[in-house]
Amino acid sequence: MQVLRLIPKFLRKHKIIELACRLKLHSRLDKCEFNNRSNAFIDLLDPEPRNVYIRRKFDSDFFEIASTFLPPNCNFFDLGANHGLCTFGLLPKHSTVHFHLFEANESLLEIIKMSTTLHPDSVFFVNHACITEKVGYTTFHLEPNQSGQSHVATRLEKGIEIKNLVLDDYCDEKKLSNIAFAKIDLEGHELAALRGWKKYLKKHQLNAIYIEIMPENQNRYNLKTNEPLLFLESLGYDLFLCKEDDFTHFGEHPKEYEFETGTLILSKFRGEDFPEDFSTDVLALAPD
Repeated sequence: MQVLRLIPKFLRKHKIIELACRLKLHSRLDKCEFNNRSNAFIDLLDPEPRNVYIRRKFDSDFFEIASTFLPPNCNFFDLGANHGLCTFGLLPKHSTVHFHLFEANESLLEIIKMSTTLHPDSVFFVNHACITEKVGYTTFHLEPNQSGQSHVATRLEKGIEIKNLVLDDYCDEKKLSNIAFAKIDLEGHELAALRGWKKYLKKHQLNAIYIEIMPENQNRYNLKTNEPLLFLESLGYDLFLCKEDDFTHFGEHPKEYEFETGTLILSKFRGEDFPEDFSTDVLALAPD
């Protein structure tokens, strides 16, 4: 039964949706339409994707930025894909892109695979793995009530064993000479993932990286907030603030940068200047 489709949109509130799903009046897995023409399946008992279901919108900043770096038939990496909304939100304008998704939570992997069936003409590589710097297995802590906060377990946390994936090895196996764009949101495990991609990064075979930097996530692993940024900078990548609300905090005066498929207003900064208590998404670009 899909009772939520019978009620007006103004009644689609978090508590009403959650109650309908728990009473089995509506399937917890449902197709979500967002950003006008995008479609994906989501878990309505998960609050973050449920918010997308209600608002019909998801992270417009990301799609504007990513679209600037995605020519036809290129490779896009979605690290920490969660429900895959970053991938599926790009499809209306970038259906020829080859999408590589990586997610450690197996239940989310099944939802992602359901969503790929909505787009039979596009190319997807869906990977169940923990992205890190060495082969083996990692203990992954699952947050049952909010999948987006699941993360590599600390010594004090329990979890499940997930097979590791090293990105240099993956790219070699797929014979990828270039990746146009990567979104990285690994809840504090970004540095380990980047270290496992060092060969490709050192050769600047990855053009652009959109990476989440949050102090509490880095601190979970006893890392300084800016450590992933310093690592990228050490390999020659330039760092930019890419959201207008961030421009007044630090960095150079924002200016317009022109790229092959569009322009963006960006503020360049040095990794050492990134405040310890600051949270945002950063754009890292390979040198020209």
